[in-house]
Amino acid sequence: MVYIVPRSAWNARAPREYTDDPWTPWNGGVIVHHKGPGSGYPYQDHQGCYEQVRVIQLDHIERMGWDDIAYNYLVCTHGWVFEGRGGKIRSAANDVETPGANQDWFAVMGMIEEGDEPSPEMLQGIREIIAHVRWYEKAGLGIAGHMDVATTECPGRLYRYVNDGSLDPGSSAPSPLPPPIDIVPRVQWGARPARAVSRVEPSARTGFTVHYSAGPPTQTPRQIQNYHMDSNGWDDIGYNFLVDRAGRVYEGRGWYVQGAHATGHNVTHIGACFIGRDGEATPEALRSLRALYLHANKLTDRTMAKTWHGGLSGQATPCPGSSLRAWVQGGMAGDDVPIADGSGGGSGGGGMTSVRSVAGQQRAVNDLGHSPALEVDGFWGPKTDAGVRWLQQRVGVTADGLWGPDTEAAYHAYLGEGARLDVDGVFGPATVAATQRAIGATADGQWGPASVRALQQHLNNWGSAGLTVDGDMGPATVSALQRHLNKMTKAGLEADGLWGPATVRALQKALNLGKL
Repeated sequence: MVYIVPRSAWNARAPREYTDDPWTPWNGGVIVHHKGPGSGYPYQDHQGCYEQVRVIQLDHIERMGWDDIAYNYLVCTHGWVFEGRGGKIRSAANDVETPGANQDWFAVMGMIEEGDEPSPEMLQGIREIIAHVRWYEKAGLGIAGHMDVATTECPGRLYRYVNDGSLDPGSSAPSPLPPPIDIVPRVQWGARPARAVSRVEPSARTGFTVHYSAGPPTQTPRQIQNYHMDSNGWDDIGYNFLVDRAGRVYEGRGWYVQGAHATGHNVTHIGACFIGRDGEATPEALRSLRALYLHANKLTDRTMAKTWHGGLSGQATPCPGSSLRAWVQGGMAGDDVPIADGSGGGSGGGGMTSVRSVAGQQRAVNDLGHSPALEVDGFWGPKTDAGVRWLQQRVGVTADGLWGPDTEAAYHAYLGEGARLDVDGVFGPATVAATQRAIGATADGQWGPASVRALQQHLNNWGSAGLTVDGDMGPATVSALQRHLNKMTKAGLEADGLWGPATVRALQKALNLGKL
């Protein structure tokens, strides 16, 4: 089984042009290459391998004058396979000394120089890509070294393994390729900008810590971020990554930023949170948590400690619950599925077009029901300025007419998570159902003891309310809700325990912002 790092992941330049020269690799097979004369080429830090591939492409395009990187695939010393030209376009690496060398043969480069010994991981990666191109890209059964078709010392010390047959994967089909797991970038889930960021180098990481949110699985990353920033006063969402019941992986602080998930361990440990409660983690969620752990090992070039929140020194907490704790203690068993990294971000400004074009801002204003509708003409004027300010007020950010990252994030949160309630102070069926969805109760629009218990548990988890979970919507519960709304939305309520229109309006605003 081989995971091929796509061109997009190593930031490949677009080819000058795409060749349509004849390509008949079933007549040949795979020719193995190395970098060239010298030694000391392999990078110990795997992140350097991505840069190496970019440098090779630049050399081939700028110095050699080729249309693109010459190899079909490249294999680093860690055994990762990088997509060069891929399986559909013939190589330019096999020279023209032997007729048909490029037309009939794939070119696979081991990322070492003449004096470097290939690692076992590299040899395995070359075997796996040969198996892949045989079964999925119509390659022939031949395996040769570059020196077999041209006057060269290439592939250096790899040639011994070409000759002794140890690069031949045999005739059995490779294991089916599981699709890589994409990481949903921050910009896609509408993350708020971090107040501050502290970078952590991969070499500082020694452990991987599993958490749970202890809330309903319907929670979104944005809602958890709101709790962490508004209630806890943190700079950002606390976790490096989050995983939901469907196995979707969300970028929190990411691989290279210090987390806020476990005091005393935020630099050394990457924190991954399952969104849900004890016993609710699905096989899909476990598979994604394991994939994150394995990818962390690749990035740090070490086997990281498998840990859980309550098992770290100084952490007196039941997190991540008995079920996930047992899974981690048992070795995080599961299938090996690759991670396809993702990232996002942006910044910009009356009409900040680097975040969203003027026409895009006009369409967004119209989509929220502004009347009269703006003309979507891409020109910034007084009507567009007033419309953007109207939208900003509705989604709960400063109404300054500048569509920056805060407005973009709040707009996505409003569409994806906000309840879109009329802020009228009436605790009717729509507001009740929206509240029930936010706290993980049955969303039937009927407020009763079961819903109150869910609210009390929610306030205990996210507002440290210390309530007795008894289903009594009394003054203690109401005042705890009022304090929580003040923290989350700066509602300015008096925590008097009186349930009235002002508290309901603050609740409706919080629900619209996804901040309950």
